[in-house]
Amino acid sequence: MADNPSEKKISETSGVKAVLDEAAERIEATWREKLLRETADLRTENALLMAQVDEFSRKLAEATDRNEKIEADCNERVAFIEEKFELDTASLELENNELHAASVRYLADARELDRQVVQLHAEAVAMVDEIERLRGERDAALKAQAELNDALLAQRDLMAEVAALKDRLAASEQRAAVAEAKIEVMTQMKIE
Repeated sequence: MADNPSEKKISETSGVKAVLDEAAERIEATWREKLLRETADLRTENALLMAQVDEFSRKLAEATDRNEKIEADCNERVAFIEEKFELDTASLELENNELHAASVRYLADARELDRQVVQLHAEAVAMVDEIERLRGERDAALKAQAELNDALLAQRDLMAEVAALKDRLAASEQRAAVAEAKIEVMTQMKIE
């Protein structure tokens, strides 16, 4: 007895449906596995990014600490330089007064003139050396100020302090020039 054509068609349709269902399940399983892999990759990437954020936060905290230490160190250096400059300026003024009194005594005491001129010259050289040393300290303060400029906005006060140092330095240089001029006058008077 021949097969019924309609039964054969139903059987073929059921077979195709089974194949399609199996293919759909494989595709779904493949996509599920791919999504799980991508999710795992994203979690790993997220963990790495969080680790980087933590590292950047740590570095930022370290940089902030360094900036605060630099600022404190700079403020301490500036305060030290100002105090030392005031003491040195007072000492130089005292030395200048002593030099002036000595120059009056030199005119009255010709026998001591040579020794006193040499002494005045040595003191003037020491004053020039002291001025150069103060310049070096001023340059160090300016360098510390430049480091602060990268991280701090409150640089105007420090610049004002440095400007005051320059004014005091100029006054010291002027006093040194006066002392050297006195030496030159006394030497000229001795020659005459």
